[in-house]
Amino acid sequence: MIARFPELRSPEVRQAVDGEWLLVLPVGQTEEHGPHLPVGTDTVIVRRVCEAAIERLAGSPPACLMDAVSYGYSQRVLTSWPGTIVLRQEVVINVLCELIGSVADMGFRKIALVSGHGNHDGAVRVAARRAADACGIGPGVVFPHAFVSDLIRTQACAGIPGSCHAGEMETSVMLHLAPELVDLESAPAGDSLRQAAPFSSNQAFVSTWTRQKSSSGVYGDPTVATAAFGELLFERMVEKTAAFFRYYHGVPQV
Repeated sequence: MIARFPELRSPEVRQAVDGEWLLVLPVGQTEEHGPHLPVGTDTVIVRRVCEAAIERLAGSPPACLMDAVSYGYSQRVLTSWPGTIVLRQEVVINVLCELIGSVADMGFRKIALVSGHGNHDGAVRVAARRAADACGIGPGVVFPHAFVSDLIRTQACAGIPGSCHAGEMETSVMLHLAPELVDLESAPAGDSLRQAAPFSSNQAFVSTWTRQKSSSGVYGDPTVATAAFGELLFERMVEKTAAFFRYYHGVPQV
C-alpha cells in the first residue's frame, strides 16, 4: 500500500520526517495530446510511474507520494488545440521551490522530483538548485522518459521521429495504463518528425515545435502504438526510477 502525503494525519507526517522517508513529487502537465489521448496524459504517466516505483521499493527506503503538479508550461503553439494550460516557466519554478521549501521546513531532507513533461526538464533542474541554495538540501531530479530512448530507437515501429509528442511512445504507454482513455481510431498519421537530429538531446537542443508544423497537435505516429510496447516502456521507466530513488535516498546529506 502506497503512503500518500494528503492522506497522512499530522502525527504521521512527523513520523515520516523522523523516519527519514523519501518524498516523491511527480511533475506532469495538462496539454493537448492530439485527438486520441487525454489532456492529462503526462500527469497520468508520471503519477503511475511514481506509484509503481514506490511499490517496487517495498519500504526500503520508505517513501511517500505527493500529489502531482499537473499544471505548468507548454509552448504557446500547443494552444492552437484546446486543452493546453500554460503557466510561465518562472511560475513553475517558483511553485516547485515553494513546495520543496515547505516540506523542507517540516524536516524532510530527501525530496525527489519526477519530471514527466519535456518542457519542464529545465524548470525542475533550476528549482532543485534554487531549493538547494535556499534550504540547504539537495533535491533529486529524475526523468523517466530518458530511460527508454534506447527502446524507442531499437524497437519502436516508427522510431524516434514517431515518438515525440502524443506519438507511438506515449500512446503505447497509455494503451497499457489506461486504454479506456485512448481513442486509437482517432489517432492521426502524417505528423512524424521529418528531420532526424544528428545530436542527442543532452548534447544540443532545437525546440521541436519550431522545426515543422503539426496538423493534428501530434508529433509522431500513434497509429502503430501497442499496449505490449507500452508495457515494455513502462516497466523500464519504473525499474530505473525505483533504482534512482534507492540511490538518491542513500546519498549522504552534508
